[in-house]
Amino acid sequence: MHYGKWHPHRKKRLRFITDEKKILHSYLSEQLDQALKSHLAKNDCLPILVIIGIGNELNGDDAAGVILTQKLKKAISNSDQVKLIEASIAPENFTGVIRDYCPDWLWIFDAAEMGQKSGTLQLIDLDQLDSIGANTHRISPTMFLSYLQLELDFRTFFFGIQPVSVEPFSDMSSPVKRTIQTTTNFLLQWLRNTYNI
Repeated sequence: MHYGKWHPHRKKRLRFITDEKKILHSYLSEQLDQALKSHLAKNDCLPILVIIGIGNELNGDDAAGVILTQKLKKAISNSDQVKLIEASIAPENFTGVIRDYCPDWLWIFDAAEMGQKSGTLQLIDLDQLDSIGANTHRISPTMFLSYLQLELDFRTFFFGIQPVSVEPFSDMSSPVKRTIQTTTNFLLQWLRNTYNI
């Protein structure tokens, strides 16, 4: 027994998880900063951003995108430059709202079977969207985006979160909960620094 101290194996594992998150957030920050620099080189204002959380809140880790968006909405309000949408399992129901907002950037958060470690968050190339699993929605992300791109010109960032289980009525796993919290904290900092919100 270790009273008053962490078990050494647990302490080592938590340090490893923390280091992994730092590396991920450094990568995401670099990607977003580069995209922002590219946008500002061609435009006089910050990109209009729509953030969409997709998923079924009754299916365990499939709720990841929706829960992450809910956490962001509690901390920041919709504005002329940033809009947050909890799209649940039917993002196509919000195409009118998105068209009216006319975004430059679209951030999509969703559970995605990527063959990675549980809770892994990854920016997914759009040409790989059809190959990922854990899609419990009425239409595929590719079809949803294709429909929007008929009328709008925007850049998509698809953030996939590796689930443990998306079984009906299952609980959200600890790895996915941790990823949601740390990613929310990172994105809030980035959004506040960029948009002053």
